[in-house]
Amino acid sequence: MEGNSQEYGRPRRPNAETVSYLNGLPIDEKLASEQVRAYVDSFQQNNDADNTSAEAAEFPALVNATHAALSSVFNEIASLACEEIPAQQIETLVRIACRYSAAAKRVVLASLSGYWVFLSTHRFGSHVAQTVLRCAVAECEVNLDEFDDKQDECEGEMVIDDSYASILQENTSFVPEILLQAFEELKPFATDLTVHVCGTHVLRTALCILAGVEFVDAFAKPNGNKYDGSVNEWESGVLSATRRGKLKDKKKKKKKRKPDSDEGSSAENKATVMKKMNMIADCQTTDFQNNADVMLKDMVQVLSLSDATNNVQPPGELQQRTCHPSGGPLLVQIVRLLSYRDSSQHEAKKQVKDSADRRLGILPDEPKYSTGSDAEVFVHKLLCWDASIPVEGDEANQPHAGDIIYGLSGEPRGSILLETIFRTCPDEFHNALCVAGGFYDENTLKEYIYHGVSNFVVQALLNSLRSRNQANIMVKCLSPIIEDGSLLQPKKHRGPSDDQIDENCDNKSIQRMGIIWRAVEMVSNSGSAQDQEQLIHALMRGFASMSFSGDDNAAKKDSEGKKKRSKSKGLSAKGCIPLLLGLTVSSDDEPYSSGERLTLNAAGARTMYHIFQFTERLRSDWVNGFLNLYGTNDLAKIANDGLGSRCIIDGLLDGPAKEVASKSLYSKLFNRLPFLAAERVGHHVVMKLFRALPYDDKAVMSAELSHSLNRLGSNAMGRSVMATCAVKEYLEGENAWKEALAKQKVNEEWLKDIIGEDRGSGEEAGDKSRKKRRKE
Repeated sequence: MEGNSQEYGRPRRPNAETVSYLNGLPIDEKLASEQVRAYVDSFQQNNDADNTSAEAAEFPALVNATHAALSSVFNEIASLACEEIPAQQIETLVRIACRYSAAAKRVVLASLSGYWVFLSTHRFGSHVAQTVLRCAVAECEVNLDEFDDKQDECEGEMVIDDSYASILQENTSFVPEILLQAFEELKPFATDLTVHVCGTHVLRTALCILAGVEFVDAFAKPNGNKYDGSVNEWESGVLSATRRGKLKDKKKKKKKRKPDSDEGSSAENKATVMKKMNMIADCQTTDFQNNADVMLKDMVQVLSLSDATNNVQPPGELQQRTCHPSGGPLLVQIVRLLSYRDSSQHEAKKQVKDSADRRLGILPDEPKYSTGSDAEVFVHKLLCWDASIPVEGDEANQPHAGDIIYGLSGEPRGSILLETIFRTCPDEFHNALCVAGGFYDENTLKEYIYHGVSNFVVQALLNSLRSRNQANIMVKCLSPIIEDGSLLQPKKHRGPSDDQIDENCDNKSIQRMGIIWRAVEMVSNSGSAQDQEQLIHALMRGFASMSFSGDDNAAKKDSEGKKKRSKSKGLSAKGCIPLLLGLTVSSDDEPYSSGERLTLNAAGARTMYHIFQFTERLRSDWVNGFLNLYGTNDLAKIANDGLGSRCIIDGLLDGPAKEVASKSLYSKLFNRLPFLAAERVGHHVVMKLFRALPYDDKAVMSAELSHSLNRLGSNAMGRSVMATCAVKEYLEGENAWKEALAKQKVNEEWLKDIIGEDRGSGEEAGDKSRKKRRKE
């Protein structure tokens, strides 16, 4: 390996007969799973029926064949892992064996001993190495080695003895010992593996195991139900992702849709969260955890390319690796892992409600590291940050950090690292980063926003602000940038020359609706009423500037004085809404098509959601403007659209404008209620609208829905609406209908008390919680 003179083991080429034997094995993981379930269920049924005379079920044939195949190719597994088809077969064998046998984990780990470095740098071998490492530490779905099959000797243990007796006698080490030996092999070559396209993935898996943490999709679909009701990670959970060698069906390639710049590059759809890894009992002992901590620190020390001291070093190779396509993601993962470990040690008992929402673009909260932790030391090395220099004052001048932050923000991989640091750092360091990077300077911030990559760093900064003072500073810097209208320019109005950004940042038309969305979200969550007012007026003046810039020169000369006055006041809220959502107003006279697809500006819809949460004085014009602007057809389309329903309709019905919005929506959507009640998205709007209405309107709504019983009863969505709106009870009589609503109210209040919702906000919520504690 380049840059390292140490030698490492290289396996020989596999035997041709062994390759033929392995390729011919009819191994199917899904079929093996079905056989194991039938085997386990047969004993459970016999126990429930107390049938002692029933014949014992046959041991799963595919599991038995898997153990026999692994034992026969044990000495050549490393060689077979370097061939394309055999490597896929090996992965399948490893997954089946480790899924149902604890002893097989020792065997597969021992088979690769001495070859970890070579396999990590191999195209196919790296996949096998990752699969072996991850499956070896995972809990067995069913450990057939110790399964009670009501016989004198466990049949699963007999199969293990027949297959691996001689192998286990020669390799007496247990899984934790073999794992640490494998990591010791990788450690001297860690710096080279960091920038290797294959080796970096093996290194990431090793670091996750040492930290006891794994990354999962933040918005994964809940379809991983096991046959007994629990989540099965081996089939549709985390471990299913390790099936890297599986052959994929050849399908017609679809054209990739270009991501919209105003949607934030769909970062919320790719978000991951960290959770504790479900490991075998041997890897949860105190001895292994202590050894893993030492190994993790050694690995991080090697990867930081610095000496054992914490002295600040000038920019060098480490900073170059932050922008490397393989090294950059690895460094991001290290920052997140160290932050998680430090946060879990200090906040083990603190449980925070998960407020992540994919439709609203609300990402899960990242665990934050504390001052003096290993994560802070690592971040300081990445940014060449001198901790001895004060954060504020005349002497607060970092010699290297400012240039590094500026450089990372404009690089695709380095910007992701910078976003991660913003989300995981302590409050004091967050403010120091903003000062050192020049984010509090209007001209520098403008340059960041106009850049195609660094504008995402600004979005992450706005999304992770820690104090109201920071929000106030950012609003003062953002308002002049938003007012000129360049960030709001629609793409259809752009010319060919607009794609080229000059050095003076003049006459830009580079729509950055993501910045608008995150800025409005910031003042809604952390800003004061003055900040909200300043930003909303800047947005209105920005739309006015944008509309005036699209006019022709003759119109400008004719009404120059009038436009200056209008521009200073800004466009009305009613005029801004169609530009923000990208949705033109249609006539209710046009025929309504239920299958017509609605296209909304994602960032604009999310901006509307947060505007609806502003103070009443600021939001009233926007709420009334939206309700008066769009008619029945448009509102029905929005209510039946996933993005529109969650961001706009829910923002009205779940927010402080619920009383006003519910009456207007009810009157306009009244004739569309039976249609929406049977739709996948629309039925949620119907149920929320029913809960928000006053008592008399609820009765009218139930009566209207009772005329469409056949449509509502045709699917699960309609039946859910029938239950929520008490449609059948309404037909039974007034008393039955009132009793059903009373029961619903009791259940809703009980649920709110359990999950702690509907407490108000700010000081009001604090007063309620204190009163509740006093009563208890």
